Amino acid sequence: MVDFALTEEQLAIQKLAREFAEKEIKPVAMERDRIVDPKEAFPVDIFKKSFELGFHKAFIPTDYGGLGLDCLTCLLIWEELAAADAGVCVSFQGHALALEQTINSGTEEQRETFLGAVTEGEGCLTALSFTEPNVGPCWLLVFPDYAMETKAVLQGDEYVLNGTKNFVTNGGTPLTKWYVIHARTDMSKGGLAAHNSFLVWADSPGLNVGKAEDKMGQRLSQNVILYLDDLRVPKGQVLGGVTERSADLFAAERERLTTVDCWVLVGGLSLGIARAAYEAALDYAKQRLIAGRPSIQYQLVGAKLAEMHINIEAARALAWKAARHSDTHPRSDWKLAFGTKILTSDVAVKVSSEAVQIYGGYGYAKENLVEKLYRDAKVTQIYECPNELLKVTIASMLEFGA
Repeated sequence: MVDFALTEEQLAIQKLAREFAEKEIKPVAMERDRIVDPKEAFPVDIFKKSFELGFHKAFIPTDYGGLGLDCLTCLLIWEELAAADAGVCVSFQGHALALEQTINSGTEEQRETFLGAVTEGEGCLTALSFTEPNVGPCWLLVFPDYAMETKAVLQGDEYVLNGTKNFVTNGGTPLTKWYVIHARTDMSKGGLAAHNSFLVWADSPGLNVGKAEDKMGQRLSQNVILYLDDLRVPKGQVLGGVTERSADLFAAERERLTTVDCWVLVGGLSLGIARAAYEAALDYAKQRLIAGRPSIQYQLVGAKLAEMHINIEAARALAWKAARHSDTHPRSDWKLAFGTKILTSDVAVKVSSEAVQIYGGYGYAKENLVEKLYRDAKVTQIYECPNELLKVTIASMLEFGA
């Protein structure tokens, strides 16, 4: 049985995250969302303030200077941040992806060096660089013979990386200190076995930041193109410290130091968007008069709100179950994690769309929050692997009893 009761510590952290989001993020989110230059929209000051609360080191183990929070507690933080602005939250998501791989796959020396760069001093962000113009993370699962175009060639004691990466969350921000970059090292193989992951400092020669994407939503996050031009990385910065493929995030036999599952955390982000849209629509429906009556009193409007409420509660229940599983088992349940991402993102899109509908013509105007939330929601069905590919993967697991 899943126990949904939160501990006093979890309630206190949830309250802290909500107060920070309400005070520091929400008042400026819509204004920054309208900034034309994507790099100017990135809220450096907000992240610096969040570092003071330790959000950047939430699930880093205490042995490395982190807070050592479990998956459910991080999920609570993600929902509160995303309810104020999904772009700020997805920046922490991108940061978490790089941390998760480093914690679970890095050598002791790599953890001490690179996690220490996060936990010591004023704090920083990190970035995971996987996606390329012709390949995304899940394509390597669905098409096992596929391989990245970015290549890493061993020359002496260094690997030389050349290629292009895109949609790199946190890429090129003033606060980003290091990257996890995936590249192909074995030209004779395809799929995951052909690749390695590299820990790369942001100021490394040959690591060149290109344009920032001018996105439809989540504009307070920064996503850039990276050009790798004879980027030289010491062998000691191959994630895992070996020349064979080491950064196998999906290896069932790997012992995990953190059970925080970044697939599940996307559920918290999506729930935050959905909750914000629902609350805005509910408040509006109570105040908006149609023929002298609040619109919530009209059955079709009231039914929409009821369905929004039910869907959010159901999605949150699945997300909490998946998080609890991660917190109480050595490895994640992929079907739960992927299912959480699919359901919560679909709910975020559906609820934000219905919120616009309840607002009517006003919902289509940029002055109202629901317009922004609708734009913010759509990409949750796309990043961290499109929902369609995750469904294919779940179906394969069901077929073979995984």
